[in-house]
Amino acid sequence: MTRFAQSYKSVLPVARRKGCAYCMIVCLFLAACVGCTVKEDREPCPCYLDLDYTAILSGDLLDGQAGNVDAVVYLPSSEYPSTFRLAACPDINENVVDKGLARVVSVLHNRPLREMLVKGPRVTWDEGNEIDSVYVHSSDVDCRGEEAYCLLEPHKQFHTISFTDEFGGEALRTYNMVIKGSTCGFNADDFSAIEGPYLYTVQEYDRNGGVSVRVPRQIYDDLRLEFWTKEDYRRVFTCPVGQYLRATGYDKDAIDLCDFEVKVNFRDALVYVRVADWEDEYVFALFK
Repeated sequence: MTRFAQSYKSVLPVARRKGCAYCMIVCLFLAACVGCTVKEDREPCPCYLDLDYTAILSGDLLDGQAGNVDAVVYLPSSEYPSTFRLAACPDINENVVDKGLARVVSVLHNRPLREMLVKGPRVTWDEGNEIDSVYVHSSDVDCRGEEAYCLLEPHKQFHTISFTDEFGGEALRTYNMVIKGSTCGFNADDFSAIEGPYLYTVQEYDRNGGVSVRVPRQIYDDLRLEFWTKEDYRRVFTCPVGQYLRATGYDKDAIDLCDFEVKVNFRDALVYVRVADWEDEYVFALFK
């Protein structure tokens, strides 16, 4: 079995499975070679950590596009993270790690990575770049024994905001739209947001004529959408999206972030907000 995301200290082969007399003989022979025999102190022996990807590969978060998904895995006793293409990964991937209590963090990107910066478990985006579709697993694993197991279950760390108007998106296209906020990423180990400027100018429209924008997890309620004229670049309207969401009771600290829809009625200066899977729709005033 090919092993990805393996510790740089890994020196043992993966042929250690139970239930086969031949395998048991091989395992005992190899154990003797590295000094971990049954007659000696086994404390210095490493731990075999199995990372189980079946929940990811069988889930719907990847939209059947595992071949385009990159993963970054931070393993205990690894000096550097391992990056690999998820489609090339086996269902269960064995890793050799030092014994101890460990935190396993895995970051998955649901589309080809663009401008994301990964510094340890800190995941941030430079100002001017839209956040990517990112899912994260983080859990503590007891690796004090000779075997350990971790099922990777990633959680959604971005909002997708869908904007439209009373004219099927036609009015939106008459403006330059800029989304602004004060968080630029998150800590993958505990899902907490990282404070920093977030600014993205909308550049693409969806098939229905509206606009979809991905934004990172928020700390404050200052997320806003600004409308600027294209001719002389004057700000005309502002949608205080963060304040709208706070009024709806939206949970910005949820482990899996929900998407939401914003419909701007320029004619009546109203904004309609609906959180994904919610029945209620909330109405607010459009601010100048």
